[in-house]
Amino acid sequence: MKNIISTFVISLWLITGISNGQDITNTLAPNGNFKVKDGSTDYLSLSQSTGYLTLNRGLVLPNTTSQGLGVIFKGADRFVHNYGTNNTFIGLNSGNLTMTGSYNTALGFQSLSSNTVGTSNTASGDNALFSNTTGFSNTATGSLALYSNTTGTYNTANGKDALYSNTTGYENTANGLQALFFNTTGSSNTAIGMNALFSNTTGNENIANGGYTLVYNTTGSFNTANGYGALLSNTTGSSNTANGYQSLYSNTTGNYNTASGYGAIYSNSTGAYNTANGHLSLYSNTTGSQNTAYGTQSLYSNTTGYTNTALGNSAGSIINTGSNLTCIGYNTQPTAPNASNQITLGDGFVQSLRCNVTTITSLSDARDKMNITDLTLGLDFITKLKPRQFNWDKREWYEDNKSDGSKMKEEPTAGFIAQELDEVQTTENAEWLNLVLKDNPDKWEATPGNLFPVLVKAVQELKTENDELKMETTELKSKNQILEERLLKFEELQAVLIKKMEQIESSEQLFKVQLVNSENNNQ
Repeated sequence: MKNIISTFVISLWLITGISNGQDITNTLAPNGNFKVKDGSTDYLSLSQSTGYLTLNRGLVLPNTTSQGLGVIFKGADRFVHNYGTNNTFIGLNSGNLTMTGSYNTALGFQSLSSNTVGTSNTASGDNALFSNTTGFSNTATGSLALYSNTTGTYNTANGKDALYSNTTGYENTANGLQALFFNTTGSSNTAIGMNALFSNTTGNENIANGGYTLVYNTTGSFNTANGYGALLSNTTGSSNTANGYQSLYSNTTGNYNTASGYGAIYSNSTGAYNTANGHLSLYSNTTGSQNTAYGTQSLYSNTTGYTNTALGNSAGSIINTGSNLTCIGYNTQPTAPNASNQITLGDGFVQSLRCNVTTITSLSDARDKMNITDLTLGLDFITKLKPRQFNWDKREWYEDNKSDGSKMKEEPTAGFIAQELDEVQTTENAEWLNLVLKDNPDKWEATPGNLFPVLVKAVQELKTENDELKMETTELKSKNQILEERLLKFEELQAVLIKKMEQIESSEQLFKVQLVNSENNNQ
């Protein structure tokens, strides 16, 4: 730079003092100096020993209006000029001498060299904003940053190849090596980190914050990725939000997913409307949709299951293809990985369910039911059941799942044995009662609440029998009253007869006395 300026100054100085067509050659002695000075002030000096030209005052150049005015060259190439209004161009062939745009600043090889009417652009780096023609208010920092931009506006690119392919896209921000590299017409995207939104072409309003975030996104829009590798594989999926290292890492076309936490919804490809919050939550999900997981490793194994809800550390972690399952509480699990339509509250250590009411309201509208008939199961069915007393000693409490009695609960409890319930409902052809859940062959479960209608029927049968007995008792009482009345009359009649008999006996005694007296008198 100094040599170029020195050559330029010497040339000017020599030309002003020499007539046209003359050649002047001066040879400096060894270690000699050539100086231009005023008294004690050196304005310009040339050292023979170093070959350096020193300018001790400012260099005044005219505004660049043509190839030969106000331009500093390096060899045959433009190096510094300010063509146009309030423009600054530094670098080999940066800017051009035909544009009408103003307020542009370029620093670097061929930066802003194609600009025509674009204004308020800033380019720093070789070939930065190289193709810009009418685009304005763009900022490019880094080799080939915003290289292909032509008419795009309000773009900011920081880093080598950042927004390299952008042509007409606007309001994009790329910060990092090859960030938004393939973007052409996509707008209002923000990419921060190496290769962030690397493949995006026409997608709009995406936010990628972190290395390799949304790397393969092409046309997907309204995605937000925060964390290294978040939404890395997304191509056309839209309206996804990923917060955390490799969250939604494998998502390609899935839409409306929200993942928060390290590896959350990591394996998802096309699943949609999933929400996961927690380390490795919904980690294995691929195509399952409308799942909600809150807690570390919640719904971890779910692959294609849908409409599942898990709340709590490791809640629902065994579910893989099951659907419409709800697990609430630490390590709560359904009966089986492929079960459906269940709600599980708490793990095997929960001892009580607490609520302000004791009854769960269930659907029971007659308009939703068909083939309504009287229940035939009742007292006879109930009498075959075997209520039991027992102590819990669960196999899962032991490392090898084999009970040895060492962890048996001291307090007994009451209930039913699932196998015994199943035997009764099978014998009575009443398996439709669903008293036993056998989804998991290694762990049967009982549903004694389904016995409630049968118990009501049994009570009704007992009442009918009791009413019949009451009626029979009433009839017996009525008959007994009649008998009692008859007996009373009989007793009254008996008393009369006894009195009559007593009178007869008295008359007989009197007659006998009279007869004896009569006989005595006759003698």
